[in-house]
Amino acid sequence: MAYKLSAELEGHTSDVRGLASFGSDMLVSVSRDNTGRIWKRTGPHAFSEESVLVGHDKYVSSVVVIPDDAYPQGLIATGSMDTTVCVWDAANPGAPVQRLRGHSGNVCALAVSRDGRTLVSGSWDKTAKVWVNGECVHTLREHEHAVWGVLVLDDGSVVTGSADKLIRIWRDGQLVHTLTGHTDCVRALAATSGGFASASNDGSVREWTVDGLVRELHGHTSLVYAVAAANGVLVSGGEDRAMRVWRDGTLQNTVLVPSMSVWAVAVLSNGDIACGTNDGRIRVFTQDDARVADASTQKQFEEKNAVFALSAKAMGDVSLGNLPGPERLKQRGDGDQVVMIKDGSQVTAHQWNVERNEWIQVGHVVDAAAQTQKQVFDGREYDYVFDVDIQEGAPALKLPYNATENPYSAAQRFLERNELSLEYLDTVADFITKNSDGVQLGAQQPHIDPFTGGSRYVPSQSQAGGSVAADPFTGNRYVPAQTTAAYSPPSEYIINRQGNSSAIVKKLAEFNTELAQSDTHLAVSAEDMQRVSELENAVSEDACSVLLRLVQAWPVDRRFPALDLLRLAVATSPLPLTCHTSDGKSLVALVIEASNLDTVFATDSTLSKTDEINAMMGVRVLANMFAHPQGTDMAWAARSRILSALDGSWSRATNKNLVTSLSNLYFNLAIAAAQKSDDDEGLNILSASSRFLEHTDNADAQLRLVNVFGVLASKFQLCKDSARVLGDETIVILGIMGKSEAVKAAAKSVGAFLS
Repeated sequence: MAYKLSAELEGHTSDVRGLASFGSDMLVSVSRDNTGRIWKRTGPHAFSEESVLVGHDKYVSSVVVIPDDAYPQGLIATGSMDTTVCVWDAANPGAPVQRLRGHSGNVCALAVSRDGRTLVSGSWDKTAKVWVNGECVHTLREHEHAVWGVLVLDDGSVVTGSADKLIRIWRDGQLVHTLTGHTDCVRALAATSGGFASASNDGSVREWTVDGLVRELHGHTSLVYAVAAANGVLVSGGEDRAMRVWRDGTLQNTVLVPSMSVWAVAVLSNGDIACGTNDGRIRVFTQDDARVADASTQKQFEEKNAVFALSAKAMGDVSLGNLPGPERLKQRGDGDQVVMIKDGSQVTAHQWNVERNEWIQVGHVVDAAAQTQKQVFDGREYDYVFDVDIQEGAPALKLPYNATENPYSAAQRFLERNELSLEYLDTVADFITKNSDGVQLGAQQPHIDPFTGGSRYVPSQSQAGGSVAADPFTGNRYVPAQTTAAYSPPSEYIINRQGNSSAIVKKLAEFNTELAQSDTHLAVSAEDMQRVSELENAVSEDACSVLLRLVQAWPVDRRFPALDLLRLAVATSPLPLTCHTSDGKSLVALVIEASNLDTVFATDSTLSKTDEINAMMGVRVLANMFAHPQGTDMAWAARSRILSALDGSWSRATNKNLVTSLSNLYFNLAIAAAQKSDDDEGLNILSASSRFLEHTDNADAQLRLVNVFGVLASKFQLCKDSARVLGDETIVILGIMGKSEAVKAAAKSVGAFLS
């Protein structure tokens, strides 16, 4: 029998990350809006918000209801990114009755024993803690990554699931068994009648006993975030906008919701099921006709599902070129089957409704049609490749763009590739939006020259017939308001090739003349100066050797033009990368020492103008090394020294150009980490970038650093999870108050992806 909507609970202003039930008439939810909420049933298909739990300083990640004879309505425990667990009296939740401290990271999982005496918490600090009467009696430390799931079995054993892909079983604080099988992060655990179940980023749900695997359950087409069990029913939820209901290892029902991320699920004692999603809502579904929502509410829910825009990736492994046409809808479906239909250029998703004996449209697949008509640019496929005329009589420039990409990312990439001013960023993004299908499904847009016409792109524009929510995680972006925006991370290094080499060489000659008069052993010969001047036209080994000597030996206040010329040479040719100083130093070591990067940011004294200029030039040389594969390898091999040298630079640097240069280097390091598939180093870069982002109000730096989050989170799930902890609040704020429209748009796009 199909599940139908019973109630939709609205009150949270951001993602609902945790959900717990108490009997049939109470739900407790927690959210990224830093609150928990208690919901009480007021009718067969109605709940009302009874209380708001306000006590955490940061977003609330986990929740469990604790049975306690002294509290008829039970106690509620909530875990937060503020590293604490708050315990509340459900009947009088004005303030926490207890606050448990001990974790050093986000408390992302909570579980309680059946008798309510033992509470277990799991955290990003890689530990789980066992609490009895408010005291920590055991700290469980064997996991190598975050502990996402915890559970207390009836015999008192504790089960933990972690981002290290392992499930561990503990008795009296001691590890007694380790279960393997999942191929990605274990995200959640739930007790079943015969053991327990786990949910994982590998897309599977698995049932276990303490001795090992019982069976694997496959049905989700993306990450599985949550699992709950009661009354012989197992319910899971994930990134495919679905709750899936399992009985005896068989998928019985699939419930789709108009929100991409099902973060939390719960089973009520009357058999109803509930989910919390990234649109801030809780939805309750039932198989009992007496508790089904009224016809108007059901209709609104079906309409939201019908227009929900989703990526083809969320539909699983589907060959878009072989999709059936509308005639498929004349055939009966099987259970809660979902099919994709191609009708001309439109692709829609439909779910079979057994009781109504018909197909119900449950979404538009926004990036499916374009898959069969890709255009190639620079050896890569894109949905669009626009011709952009920027100068009369000059060849048109190519502007590649994918339908699920942030227009600002594509615009920035286009401007940097063609060495155009970032002042055009808004108009190029506006041009992309107006000439692609990404804003409104089926909308017709006029052609507008991005450099001469059209108004600025405004992310908050809504699709026809609706409005976009103010929440930067769920609205205010260029795709329809109901969807979680896809994020396409930048993949090209930022290389600074701009500079007047003639003026730089002239300044070098001026300084050389001064040195010849005061310190002849530092001055170079006329022949060597001629070699250096030839770098304007071609890079030679002799010229590089002279240049490195100037960088290393000249007085600190005379080095900057040599560093600047080295920056241009490195961007032009890999030859300088192979040169060494007379004492055998590599280019990275030379640049760090010559520009004093090892020491300049390590003191409390104010940076002098010379310090700032040399540091800026040195950072630019390091960033430009990524112009060549050999330079990328060299810089990456020295990443620990580079990151160490730059540590704290964001709190010392005040020069705008230095701050921008630093952010460019962090950005390039993030791209390298993604390309070299090094998630641990990615976390190091992410951590530093998050602190940098908190300190800077430089618009260019904000844009680069927001994209550092996006690049690393897109590549590594561990970085994505960490990004939610390290930068959530900052990115939300930048989505509203960023220093430029480009920063706001990028922050909203990355924020939506992280959510």
